[in-house]
Amino acid sequence: MVNVFELLELKFPIYIDAKRCINTVKAKKECEACKDICPTNAIDLENPSVEASKCTLCGACSFTCPTEAIKINIDYVDSIKNLEKEEISIGCAKSSKAEVILPCLLALSEKDLLNISSSKKLYIDISPCENCIYSFSKDIKNFISKTIYLSKIFRLKYIPSFVNEDYKPKFRYTHFKNQEKQTFKPLNIKDLCSNTIPFEGKFGYIEVSKDCNLCGACVSICPQKAIKLEEGLKFSHGLCIACGLCEYACVISHPLKPLTLRKAIIPSKYNDEYEYISKSDKRTCENCGKTFYTKEENQNLCLLCQKEQNLQHMILDFLK
Repeated sequence: MVNVFELLELKFPIYIDAKRCINTVKAKKECEACKDICPTNAIDLENPSVEASKCTLCGACSFTCPTEAIKINIDYVDSIKNLEKEEISIGCAKSSKAEVILPCLLALSEKDLLNISSSKKLYIDISPCENCIYSFSKDIKNFISKTIYLSKIFRLKYIPSFVNEDYKPKFRYTHFKNQEKQTFKPLNIKDLCSNTIPFEGKFGYIEVSKDCNLCGACVSICPQKAIKLEEGLKFSHGLCIACGLCEYACVISHPLKPLTLRKAIIPSKYNDEYEYISKSDKRTCENCGKTFYTKEENQNLCLLCQKEQNLQHMILDFLK
């Protein structure tokens, strides 16, 4: 006999990528943001998962996750952008002014709203949020305010705004496909300004000092693959979500903490391209034969072999 709930789990559009979860990456389980915000207690952190029978698809867990470990495979953005109307109002099922009905406004992110605003005039109805049993009113107001700010920074064609009292919906749309959401990319405008973020946002930029030994700890821990070790250290501002794991890994692996994460918006660099933040030479280790990168002129051993050699010298000195 087929279990209905098993089928529901198979087709369920929300999943947790355990490899990106802070509790998996760090030894100490210190993040419960998704569990704390979930209104129906559908999150299980012991075995990272979402219980389909309890979940309302509000998207609050995905919204609050600092490493974007929770994915909603519903293509809200592309579906809305494909609608013929140039002006669109969005809201939840309790909204009387929304034309596009979502489970909750938190099902979208800042990037999603920016993506839609790049081609359509977007109106947002938050009137039902004040009396909502989920108590997301403050979170929704904050993230929409951030989106309005960012749309001005990125100089988008349209600036999102709140629905006014006289707005009357022209149609109702609720159908969405279960696909990955589209990624926001800004307009091709050169030499845009760089701005420090006046709020807690998912936009980061890293800097490394001359003390960096290219150990690769930041590369291996980055959930977005925003850092590469390729003839030096490469970084993509457009992929970075400012989760801070690279800084955490650097503190553990290097006593001088050469990597610093800055929260900044650089629109001209907000794409998938990588740039060098620390150049180095490509070498082959004389001991193990592996390829490694170094800034030192006379360094012919990789970091691991160099540590083993230093340890051997320490043991010999001790025996002497």
